[in-house]
Amino acid sequence: MKSSILIFLFFYSSLFAQDNIFLAPQVYNLKKYSSIENEIPVPTGFQRVAVDSNSFAAYLRNLPIVDQHGVLDFKGRVRVKTGDSSLAAIVPVDIAGKNLWQCMDIILAFKVDFIKNEKRMAEIVFPLPEGTKLSWEEWRKGIRPSFKGLHFYKSRSGNIDNSQRNFKKYVNTIFNYSNTQTFYHHYLAVELAEIEPGDFIVKKGKRGHAVFIVDVAENEYGEKIALIGQGDTPACQFYLLKNKQGSPWFKIRLDSKYPDLPISKKMFWLGLRRFPY
Repeated sequence: MKSSILIFLFFYSSLFAQDNIFLAPQVYNLKKYSSIENEIPVPTGFQRVAVDSNSFAAYLRNLPIVDQHGVLDFKGRVRVKTGDSSLAAIVPVDIAGKNLWQCMDIILAFKVDFIKNEKRMAEIVFPLPEGTKLSWEEWRKGIRPSFKGLHFYKSRSGNIDNSQRNFKKYVNTIFNYSNTQTFYHHYLAVELAEIEPGDFIVKKGKRGHAVFIVDVAENEYGEKIALIGQGDTPACQFYLLKNKQGSPWFKIRLDSKYPDLPISKKMFWLGLRRFPY
């Protein structure tokens, strides 16, 4: 597919898929589309861990991956070139014009998209930086946060509004207020041996970062491997990483303090976190 057509679709995808966070395969005019599960097989001796068909893990496995000339940033520029040794596959997240979307925001966007598709809107609730929780249910009823002293306080200052436009305002408010450290401190810590698809790793500190555990496979000896992906700053499409051996599957070493990722920011397993719902 010609890159000019891809960039056009990247910028105007909202005209075709207003309710999707990622670009739907039909936006690319593809007769066939490759999902993560179909396109990325497990190594010999491994099997993907069993998941429910309507679970977040199943949703992640069905995310589309596309063939394009590298990872695009929010201005449509190539951020990571095709052939880069760290690039395994691209998930076409629609971040056009969303320069404030960071690594954690894209992970949240996947979770929001899944819950929204499952029509479980009452479950959409996220923490603000000091831990105060703000739900979509509150937001749609006119509840808004304000920061005073060291805490956020909630009060009714808006009207009841169930519109898609208002929902996007809620999501963007979470993105604007909360950062990686919010989810490091206020989300559930996970033991490495219990790692699951949909978990994520948060780097603690000023130069925070987050990477996403997209899938997990296991062999008969209980050894696990994982597909790991990320967005980045400036905002760019989500992409799966590749290890030094050229495989998208990273070994989960229980005796290691960190995953051996091909990125500049060192991530530690102590930052492994899980959505509480």
